[in-house]
Amino acid sequence: MTWGTESVRETLTWRWRHFMLFSGPEWHRVLELRTAIFVVEQECPYQEVDEKDIDGWHLEVAAQDRLVGTLRVLPPGVSYEECSIGRVAVQKDYRNVGLGRELMRVALAFCDARWPAVRLSAQTYLQSFYESLGFIAVGEPYLEDDIPHIQMLRTGAGGTS
Repeated sequence: MTWGTESVRETLTWRWRHFMLFSGPEWHRVLELRTAIFVVEQECPYQEVDEKDIDGWHLEVAAQDRLVGTLRVLPPGVSYEECSIGRVAVQKDYRNVGLGRELMRVALAFCDARWPAVRLSAQTYLQSFYESLGFIAVGEPYLEDDIPHIQMLRTGAGGTS
């Protein structure tokens, strides 16, 4: 499956929701996708769920009734001084077709409308992907849950190509 960005947007349902607006079953499907990727697929037996979800805005992308992508945005002061984007997760069969980039573009537009800067903790193998969205590496790589990460920062409305 190969899509251009426009067709990705047109064929999927995109929805922002604050944590408090989820029903139990709706939140369960977000956690199911995140756990499948961050715990099972990445073989990372660490706590995936945290209290920060409660303060977050969550972007869901669905194909019919199947959740195929999600991420969360946390306001300034929850994880960092800046707002942050994290828990970016895309179903395996929807990777490498532009969905991850489109998720980030939508999230960055959401953030840019509200706050002056965005920080994230990127797995190091994705550093160039985030750089292509206007982020710069800040500091040195570090281990988070035994996976190499690097902090990245984007100020203003950086490039989102």
